Amino acid sequence: MSPTEQTLAGVTMISEPMEFIQLLILILTVVFLIVAVEYRRLSFAIISFATGNGLLSLAFFALGAPYAAVFNFSVFSGAIAILFLAAMNLESPEEESGGTTGETSGEVSA
Repeated sequence: MSPTEQTLAGVTMISEPMEFIQLLILILTVVFLIVAVEYRRLSFAIISFATGNGLLSLAFFALGAPYAAVFNFSVFSGAIAILFLAAMNLESPEEESGGTTGETSGEVSA
C-alpha cells in the first residue's frame, strides 16, 4: 500500500486530488452518455453526446494519453457537426415547437 492511500474498515479511500478529479470526470462521462441514449429530443441528445465525448477526451488527457485525447476530440467534433446537420434536416418544425398538425389547422381531435 502506498503512503498516500488510507484504509477505513478494509476499504481503500481516494486521497489524492487527481484521483478524485479523474473519478468525477469518468462519472460525468457515463451520466452524459446515458442521457444521450435516453433523451427523446434529438438536438439535446446530440449536445449530451458531444459533452460526454468531450469529457472522455478530458479523461484521456488526465490519464496521461494526450494523443488519444486530441484524436478523440478531433474525430468526435467532426462527427457531432455532421450529426447536428443531419438532425436539423430530418426533424420537422412541429417536433421542435411542440405543436401537432391537428391543432394548427383548426381541427379538433377527441
